[in-house]
Amino acid sequence: MKLFPIAAALLVLSLVLGLGSTLAVAAERPSNPAQLLVWFLSFNKPRDQVERPKIDVNSATAETLTAVPGLDRRQALRIIANRPYATLQDLVRAGLSARFIERLTGLLTVDPRIAERGLASGSPAPPPTQVTAPAR
Repeated sequence: MKLFPIAAALLVLSLVLGLGSTLAVAAERPSNPAQLLVWFLSFNKPRDQVERPKIDVNSATAETLTAVPGLDRRQALRIIANRPYATLQDLVRAGLSARFIERLTGLLTVDPRIAERGLASGSPAPPPTQVTAPAR
């Protein structure tokens, strides 16, 4: 009774190949049956979902930062003004909320070599944030 798993596998493969040929566009469909199976099971990424490289906040221009979904020009200029950053969490110095920074972690990065050079070159350290009582 070892024939059943082989027959079931062949049946599934023929169904997949049959569906793949009817659903696929001929120009994009691989010709190799193994590649077709991988393509049909969506192990490949569609062209519009290719990962973009992360943008380094210590070296990016304002135009590059404004291309990041969710960042406007004002925020990009504040990020540039408060450089260098050792971690992405340091973006709170630019007025970004921790929750917003969390959403940007897949799009932004910090190059530690640039941050070290910026701190070693004598750039002023950011002032500590202090909460002052309102004047009465």
